[in-house]
Formats: sequence, C-alpha cells, structure tokens
Amino acid sequence: MKTLKNVWEVAKLLLKQAADWLEEGRDQLVEKSAKKIYNIIKPYRKRGMPIAESRKTMDITLGYIIDFLRNKEFSLGKDNGFLTVDLIKFEDGITSRRVVFEIKLRDLLRGIKIFRDEIWIYLSSKMSDEKIRASSFFQLEKRINTFVNYIMIQIADSYIKNLNMVIKSQEDALQGWEEVVKSASNIDLKVPCRNEFAVIVRMQAEAIARRVHYSEEEVQDIKTAVGEACDNAIEHGKSEKGIDVHYHLTMEELRIEISDYGPGFDSTGMGEEPPDPFAERGRGVFLMKALMDKVEIYSKPGEGSMVIVSKKRKFK
Repeated sequence: MKTLKNVWEVAKLLLKQAADWLEEGRDQLVEKSAKKIYNIIKPYRKRGMPIAESRKTMDITLGYIIDFLRNKEFSLGKDNGFLTVDLIKFEDGITSRRVVFEIKLRDLLRGIKIFRDEIWIYLSSKMSDEKIRASSFFQLEKRINTFVNYIMIQIADSYIKNLNMVIKSQEDALQGWEEVVKSASNIDLKVPCRNEFAVIVRMQAEAIARRVHYSEEEVQDIKTAVGEACDNAIEHGKSEKGIDVHYHLTMEELRIEISDYGPGFDSTGMGEEPPDPFAERGRGVFLMKALMDKVEIYSKPGEGSMVIVSKKRKFK
C-alpha cells in the first residue's frame, strides 16, 4: 500500500512538472497549434472565421488541461461543478460559433487532435533529458488523453445539439416566409454584412421560388445565383448599412435585387467569358449569368453596387 502511495506521489510530481512546462511554453504552443488548425479551415476563412478565434480556443483549452494536471480532484463526472458549469459552457460556445460558420464536425475534431499532438510533441521535448518512471509517464498520458477524449466527445454532442437548433430555427423561418409569399408580390429583406447571414438569404430565395411553382431545377438555379450575389455583396459591401434584398414577382418573372453600400467597382465585361478554373475571383457573375435569364449589374466606385437577377415564369 505504501509502495502504491509512493508511486502516486512521484506521478503527481510529473503531472505538476508537465503543467509547469505547458504554462511556461503556453504562448508558443498556442500560436503554433492555432496556425496548424487554421490551415485546415481554409475553406471557411471567407465566412469570417479569424485566426484569433483559433488562438483563443486553444489558449482556453490549454488552461483547462493545465488545471486538470495540477488538481487531482477534477474528475470527469457529471457531478463535477468545474466541468458541468464552466467547461460545458465553453464547449457550447465553440460549437455554436462553428455551426454558424458551417465548419464540419470532422474538421472541428481534427483541430482538437492536432492540438493534442502538439502538446505531446512539446512535452516530449521537455522530458527527453529527464529520467521518467514508466508508471509516472502512464499517469500523465492517461490524464491528458482522457481529458482530450472527453473534450472531443462533449464537443461532438454539443455540435449536434447546436446544429439541430439551427435547423429547427431555419425550418421555422421557412414556414414563416412561405406564409408571406402566398399573398405578396414584393418582399424586402435587410441583413448585416456578415457571412453567416448569407445562408438566410439563400433559404429565403429557395422558399420563395418553390412557393411560386418554379421547377426544382429552377429553384436551385435561383438559390445559387442569389447566394453568389449575396456572397459578393457581403465580401465587398463592408458597410454598417448592411445589404438589401428585394424580391419582385410578376406574372412574367421573379426579379431579385441585391444591393450593398460598399465602395463599388467597375463591372465592365464581368462574367462574359468562362473564368480561369484556378482563379479565386470572377466565377460568381459568370455562374449567375449561366443560371438566370437575365443579370444586370449597376456599380460605380464610391456609390455601392446593385446586382439584379431574374428568372422567367413558365405556365403550362
């Protein structure tokens, strides 16, 4: 019994030493991990996910790991106040933000794994010159991996919960829009210049097009074209006035106007030729013209921009 106690006392010393090492190299470890994690979310950058978001997440998570190494009483049970109150709120915050930015759960969990690997690389460099007992190393390994695995499980659970909440809110919004579209020929929407609001505009366009009996193919064409115009307006608008979306329905067509209050641009010749497949810009206008019957662009430097897309209605 005394031997086991001595083993645990030695292990506790290593846990405390590991916590001190992590605290000592905290800034370096957070920065290196954040850069690696940010690299796997390249597709989401245009939606406004800053690298500061990754840094903050890694720093807070590392703080929890350090506390977990130093405090034996922090268990991974539902009755533990530290985890149920503070950490669970943190996990919900992480996932709710990532759901809004449409970051896949797979990439979110990959980020946590990268962070765990960086922690082990860092600790291994610190322990290379130390004589570590196998039993003590096992306790350290178990404690860190158990904590990280717990984080991954809770984040997966929280992600699904937040995703279901978003889906439910979107379904409720769609039902509301369908009621409006039944009797309206003009519908206006104003949204902030923030990437997460683009999905709302897409859903609205889809609901309106479907309600006025466009074919499913036409519905998707309208949704995509409006989404492209909205993405461009959000990216280039950058104004506190936001973006205006106006739908005008006649017996002949559905006309959608997307206006921003940004610096404007020269639209001469845009979308006339297929874009370079490796180019990051210029595809949106070409795609809109390919999907819609008519595309009009009005923009002048310093005066904002308006993109108008329209689709003819066909009656049998």
